[in-house]
Amino acid sequence: MPFTSSILITGGTSGLGYATALSLAKSQPDTQIIIASRSPSNAEESINSTVDNNNVIYLPLDLTTHNGVRKFVQSYEDKSFPPLRALVLNAAIQHVDKIHLSPDGLEEMFAVNHVNHTLLFFLLKKHLTDDARIVVVSSSTHDPALKRVPPPNYSTAEKAAHPEEGKQFDTQNEGFRRYALSKLCNVLFAYGLHRRAQEQGKGWIVIAMEPGVMATNLYRWSGWFSWVLSFRFMKWFIKDIFTTDYVAITLASMAVGEEFGKREKSGKYFTVIDAKEIPSSEDSHKQELQDDLWDWTIKETAKDDDEVREFGRL
Repeated sequence: MPFTSSILITGGTSGLGYATALSLAKSQPDTQIIIASRSPSNAEESINSTVDNNNVIYLPLDLTTHNGVRKFVQSYEDKSFPPLRALVLNAAIQHVDKIHLSPDGLEEMFAVNHVNHTLLFFLLKKHLTDDARIVVVSSSTHDPALKRVPPPNYSTAEKAAHPEEGKQFDTQNEGFRRYALSKLCNVLFAYGLHRRAQEQGKGWIVIAMEPGVMATNLYRWSGWFSWVLSFRFMKWFIKDIFTTDYVAITLASMAVGEEFGKREKSGKYFTVIDAKEIPSSEDSHKQELQDDLWDWTIKETAKDDDEVREFGRL
């Protein structure tokens, strides 16, 4: 069967990404589903055999480095996939023991959760359909009002990329703060992209999503936390714990569902619960923060002046 369009999901080989890829493979048999992650797996074969189709393909993607993203895009373009109707930026990492630096010298959660996802968008934007959807998976931790973790302290993207180091910052509290900062950047990016798309006459729909808490590899730093989350009694303590299958229904709907194909959905923040719009943090709406993050990320990821100009044009 010839595929008429494509959907790309980062982190699509496990957890929420896998569940979403499986849902989309079932409901969109004429769409090529591309699952991308650093670790090889049998996810491609598993999903294709489950849905009795052959519309899922795995491509390796290392989001820890700029070069890893560029290698992925070269491989992607070599495959000559049909146009992208949806880009689901789902993959994330979490380190809470100490500051981890990426091979490019950036704080690693900021690098993976924001910077290299944004580079992926910049390099793939020419392959997006005119009405494509860009869905960014964020987290409730970005909002200090919810008091879930120590609040993010965004001042500039440069400081997020190169935080102060020392023993006082190698604590779990500071680790969660840096994670929350990276998820705030997800929302800042989504809002900044939406605004620029509107200004430049693009018909893309940009959505930020709060997925709740799930037992996934995000918590690989802990030998027990993800396991404990899988027990039903945890609902007594954390009200927004969900299975990946439950969250995947909403995420897949954001990628292809008719209700999320309306222009008024763009530039909004939604929770997995009933897929309803909810407020994001006060900082996420500050245009000066959105612009600082956007401009810094272009300068960091562009390889020359031509790319700086190209990344700035949608």
